Amino acid sequence: MTISTASNLVAKRREGGIARTLNDIALITQRNLLLDIRNPAVIVGATGFPVFLMLIFTASFARVVVPQGSYSDYAQFLVPLSIVQGLLFSTTSIGTALYNDLDSGMDTRLRTLPIARSALLAGRILGGAGRLLAQVIIITFVGYFIGFRFQTGIFAIVTFLLLPIIFASAFSWIAVFFAVKAKAAESVQVSMTPWLLPLTFLSVGLVPKEGFPDWLQGFVAINPVSTAAQALRGLATGGSAIGFVLQTLLWSAVITAIFSTLAIRAYQRRSV
Repeated sequence: MTISTASNLVAKRREGGIARTLNDIALITQRNLLLDIRNPAVIVGATGFPVFLMLIFTASFARVVVPQGSYSDYAQFLVPLSIVQGLLFSTTSIGTALYNDLDSGMDTRLRTLPIARSALLAGRILGGAGRLLAQVIIITFVGYFIGFRFQTGIFAIVTFLLLPIIFASAFSWIAVFFAVKAKAAESVQVSMTPWLLPLTFLSVGLVPKEGFPDWLQGFVAINPVSTAAQALRGLATGGSAIGFVLQTLLWSAVITAIFSTLAIRAYQRRSV
């Protein structure tokens, strides 16, 4: 078989239908999930930081935010934000893992195979979602010991566990975009952290909107992290949730549409 014939086959395979593309994405996703399973320290390490913050915030702010309540009352308020915050910061490691694939030559090897070009990026996002699910479960489990409780049915609980994964996966596309454009692994974290910090801390996750200065309350109200935290609170306690859930899904769809397009285009230019 000549080189030109092999190249034609690879190109034809890349231009295959959606079924072939989905199969390629599934294979890359499986590979990434197996890497995480074989290295559980990555999940434990990524989960330790939000759990540590959750315990500190509960001890520090419970009597301030709910002066007439208990630590359990504040845990009910805080755990949703801890989940969202932990998952958002984990998107940085998802982007860094992709950069390592690009830098190590894994990307070059895949480009010599008849595989969809979008599979490496989409497979990294879906593989990362498995890691995010483990984090949601661990953070919720720890929250249970400081007073967090579900007061709703199974459907709301399942939605509670899945919604932050969908939300964080949208932000993972931002990390993937930065990873494709980055010149060093540290660049991904440098690009993500400066705006993830204000998004998570200037939200209704730690304190109610009224706890912020008047000039900040408008931003706090429209902050997508505030929307996600309120959606999870409603799903856990049985309060108003549908509107916040739909807003969170809308934010996720918009962010995914924009940054998946940018990331795939940047990757295609890099691959030329």
